[in-house]
Amino acid sequence: MVDLKEAIKKAYEYIDLMYEGEKLPNKLLEEIEYDEGADAWKVVIGFDSDHMTTKTSGPSLFPSTIREKERKYKQVRIKGDTGEFIKMVDQTL
Repeated sequence: MVDLKEAIKKAYEYIDLMYEGEKLPNKLLEEIEYDEGADAWKVVIGFDSDHMTTKTSGPSLFPSTIREKERKYKQVRIKGDTGEFIKMVDQTL
């Protein structure tokens, strides 16, 4: 059985393998869950993309606008018994 730490390690390895040669700035563990019914770990890893996004906040009379890199999230599913890759999908948080 793959434990929590091993599932996280495997998820990072699979993300690095799939994005080989690409920089994924600010790569962080966002969520992790074990699905008993499917015997699988669901690990969500987030990273900054190259796309910029604009956010406006504050009072309507004096709003402030911030440009920042868009955050992407990938859910990696890993078999609970072997640690093998099942799939990777986009995740919205």
